[in-house]
Amino acid sequence: MFSMLKMKTSLHWMATAAVLAVFASGCGKEDPITPQEEHYEAEGLVLLDGSQRFFRYFQGRIDSGDGRAEALEVHHGEVTSKWSIRFLDKDGNEMAPPTGEGFSFTWEIADKDIVEVVQDAGEAGRFVFALRGLEDGETTIKLQISHEGHVDFTTQPLPVHVVGEFEAEGLVIIESGVRFFRYFQGEIDSGEGRVSELSAPIGLTPHWRIMFLDEHGDEIDPPDDPEFSFAWIIADSDVLEVHQDEGDEGSFEFHLRGLQEGETTIVFGVRHEGHIDFRTQPIPVHVESQEGQHEEPVGVRLKEEDSGELLTQAPLKGEGTATEALTVAVGDTTDHIATFFFDEHDVEFQPEAPDETLGIAVADTSLLAIDPPAAPEYWAFRLIGKKAGTTTISLSILHDDEAEAEFAPISVVITAP
Repeated sequence: MFSMLKMKTSLHWMATAAVLAVFASGCGKEDPITPQEEHYEAEGLVLLDGSQRFFRYFQGRIDSGDGRAEALEVHHGEVTSKWSIRFLDKDGNEMAPPTGEGFSFTWEIADKDIVEVVQDAGEAGRFVFALRGLEDGETTIKLQISHEGHVDFTTQPLPVHVVGEFEAEGLVIIESGVRFFRYFQGEIDSGEGRVSELSAPIGLTPHWRIMFLDEHGDEIDPPDDPEFSFAWIIADSDVLEVHQDEGDEGSFEFHLRGLQEGETTIVFGVRHEGHIDFRTQPIPVHVESQEGQHEEPVGVRLKEEDSGELLTQAPLKGEGTATEALTVAVGDTTDHIATFFFDEHDVEFQPEAPDETLGIAVADTSLLAIDPPAAPEYWAFRLIGKKAGTTTISLSILHDDEAEAEFAPISVVITAP
């Protein structure tokens, strides 16, 4: 009796062990029934706007080479175009987004009051999205691959800039510190001695700059972001054009150049990435010949101030050489030398000072010194001989310490006493 019970018990334990063995083998890697957990291995991503790969992130860093963006950008109140995502493997090669069950696109935004992600109906979880700018400012976003409730891949926080429109209600035009023209809320304000229209000679006006006006009529600076630029529309381009000095391109500093006598209008605006944030109504412009008018300089003449004797002249830098050398003895100082510029019609002029000034560079200051221009003789200077030898001086017209025109070097001989 006992032996029969013992045998049954042994058979029971053997059967239990066999069942456990089968269960254990069913949880192994070779189980054909239970699917293994999938993972998507990515080291980075690229964002595409259509076919343009405008943003790249790889192994924890933003790659802004080849003209790609350093940050994501959206305008306040606007939605970007639709962006799609492709991922990068460990070698930087592109991969299609994961399509397996349980994978989805997710994100984390640091400040949800500034920007939000937009997806069309049916796009939830897909690797395509747009951004909507909610408030001006900066925040960050993490772009992620989620799988069954956990994150398989995430970027570092990526900077997002929400750029506002430039808002203005008017402008003033300034010449040498004088606000001679004012436009506010659709009307020209000619009070306090300001002009009711703009005037230009045949040739260039003096240097003008613009300040803008807010809704209260208070002045505000022009936008300094390179995405904003100065824009204009001239009704009759045969009568008038806008000229900007080298280095002023796109800024809110300019000249008007009259091309022929007549009347036209000009609209001033602020261009922002292909559209206009602010524009004036057409402003009347009168173009008329004026005594002493001139065009841009093509050369410079130096004359003895008292007698008017021509000492030398030089063309623009790179256009030739000076006609004569100047001389001064060691220990001596010359009389005042007057500077006159001339245009292609041989009209001599001196720019308005102190808005524009004379620049003088000496090649060898051990041989020669300059007694520089001073008010009221902004365009006259003297040479001071220091040591015998030969050097050169180079003249230029300066505006805010930037050269508007540069002229060929002029030799100076310093003779022994």
